[in-house]
Amino acid sequence: MLTNFFLAILLIAMAIGVMVSLDTTTSMMVRLIKHILKMTHRSKLLTEYILRAYMRYRKAINKPIISNT
Repeated sequence: MLTNFFLAILLIAMAIGVMVSLDTTTSMMVRLIKHILKMTHRSKLLTEYILRAYMRYRKAINKPIISNT
């Protein structure tokens, strides 16, 4: 009977520990996902900026030096 009592207390302590660690793990995963999303958004903006700069460069290169008017 005393063994069952200790086992019940151990089970309750394990359940509380799992709940606390689950909350910590969940919040850590949310922060990680937000950080990844911010990085991909920045990467997307940087890629778009580089692509636009390249398009301006190509347009400038293809302009004729002397206009035929």
